[in-house]
Amino acid sequence: MDEKVEAQRTRIQYHDLLEDMHRTAADMREAGAGDEEIARELVDMRNQAKAITRAGMTPEEVRILEERNVAKYGNPLGPTADQLYAKYGTWQQVIDASMRTSYAVDRELSLEYKPCPV
Repeated sequence: MDEKVEAQRTRIQYHDLLEDMHRTAADMREAGAGDEEIARELVDMRNQAKAITRAGMTPEEVRILEERNVAKYGNPLGPTADQLYAKYGTWQQVIDASMRTSYAVDRELSLEYKPCPV
């Protein structure tokens, strides 16, 4: 049970970082930033969020995630903004993807993520 509680804490921390991303996107949009600029900032923030939340994981858990990402994206934290643009085709879709969370992981941890309206 302690492992699940710790995993929930880590996931909640990740959700909090996603909220920061939503606020950043809104602030950037209000300041006149375009989709590409916002997308690049949010992809960087998401990768930083991953690094922060992985600090609470075991070295083995981190190794598995990083090996998967290196094999798939060439980067231990995940895809770059350019890789996501190539996948999705628009910067708005990159923005949307960068702020998504895994419903399956949240459900496994008995959590639900609902972004706060900005």
